[in-house]
Amino acid sequence: MQADMTPWSALAVAVMIGSFSPVVGPAWGQQPPSVARGKELAERLCAGCHRVNDNQGGIVQGADVPSFRALALRPQQTPESLRAFIMTPRHPMPAIPLELNEIRDVVAYIQSLK
Repeated sequence: MQADMTPWSALAVAVMIGSFSPVVGPAWGQQPPSVARGKELAERLCAGCHRVNDNQGGIVQGADVPSFRALALRPQQTPESLRAFIMTPRHPMPAIPLELNEIRDVVAYIQSLK
């Protein structure tokens, strides 16, 4: 700390620097992703098309639908790409209204299957 800085001005500088730093953990008020809740959501909302507890995929409206384990094991699959796909589904995947924390939970569950 410089000699001419008071403890309060040093604190103000530290707060300002911290406010520009990237957030590492969950944002204010968010819970960390839950694998268990993601599995429950997947079983309830996605199992009509995706195999949740199996390696085999299926066919829906003539399209190959991978299992969640197959999705998790794709070499270039990232949590970000999974979130993006869930948020902007392509045919034949229906748009299922999920909150952001629910999407994070489903993604955490899929990632846990690696």
